[in-house]
Amino acid sequence: MKFVFSIFFIISAFAVQAQDALGWYNSGIDKFEEGNTLGAIKDFTASIDLDASLAESYWGRGSVYAQLQQFSLALEDLNNCITLDPGVADAFYNRAFVHMAMDEPQRALNDLNMYILLNPKDINGYFSRLEILVKFSEHQKAFADMEKIVTLDANTPSEYLQRGRVKYLNKDSVGCIEDLDKAIGMMPTFMEAYFLRGKYFYQFGMNNKAIQDLNIYLLSDDKDDEAYVLRGECYSRQGEFSLAANDYSKAIETKSDNPVYYFDRGFFYIQLQEYEKARVDFKKAIYFRHDDIRLAYFNLGIAEYKLDNKMDACDYWKKSEGVGAEYLIKYCN
Repeated sequence: MKFVFSIFFIISAFAVQAQDALGWYNSGIDKFEEGNTLGAIKDFTASIDLDASLAESYWGRGSVYAQLQQFSLALEDLNNCITLDPGVADAFYNRAFVHMAMDEPQRALNDLNMYILLNPKDINGYFSRLEILVKFSEHQKAFADMEKIVTLDANTPSEYLQRGRVKYLNKDSVGCIEDLDKAIGMMPTFMEAYFLRGKYFYQFGMNNKAIQDLNIYLLSDDKDDEAYVLRGECYSRQGEFSLAANDYSKAIETKSDNPVYYFDRGFFYIQLQEYEKARVDFKKAIYFRHDDIRLAYFNLGIAEYKLDNKMDACDYWKKSEGVGAEYLIKYCN
């Protein structure tokens, strides 16, 4: 969610009451930026009590309510802000967030359209609208926003990361890595950027670079099964099947019902000639209903055959429904 609290400067002289209202407004901003949300609400409320026509105070209080997930209160304040001053662009942006939280994506889309109309150079509006357009399967409009995003300036690590995602979707393999490099350069502790860059390096076949980024990311989150699987795949590509199996074991500790994890680890165990472990994994892959159940039975047959269980192997190859036909002919007659 985007909360941009800007100081509301006075150009001309106001009445003392209006100046006091502005002072409470600015105090509310300061307290919000310090993390004192309750204090911020109190100050924005004091500003509204003194000057009910100051639209920005409703925006400020409504934005704090939104962050606190008090959505009905947030919606009421943001509505008041927009009624008083439809030119407060960030009120539309934050109200879009509230509408999404309340499962009203069409209203959120309408607000984002208004935000972009008022603030056409802010990349964040397009990011948010793109997410909704994809949900609505508005592919042509989504593609237009993607094309627009890559032409806009990114200024924060988060903006560089999101623009990097879009460049990846646009098949700009160089540009997406450059944006993630900038995100990490601006914030060396930005773990999400390390994960994403590692994922893209994996997609591009740059296994060692992927491993380096995933190593850093996993220091901050040792329960992310996807990160372990990605690193395990990089190791397997390099023939380091023991390291690959270890990473899949860590992934399974977090997500113990994923049949793909057992299937893949079973394959690594076969490469390592650890057939007992492979047999257990392929049985679990079958139990958890692997998408390619025929291939799971086929590999289970191989593990059994290597363990000198010829009859069991032949039974599993029969269950593979044609995948193991050659092995049936060769070993089971």
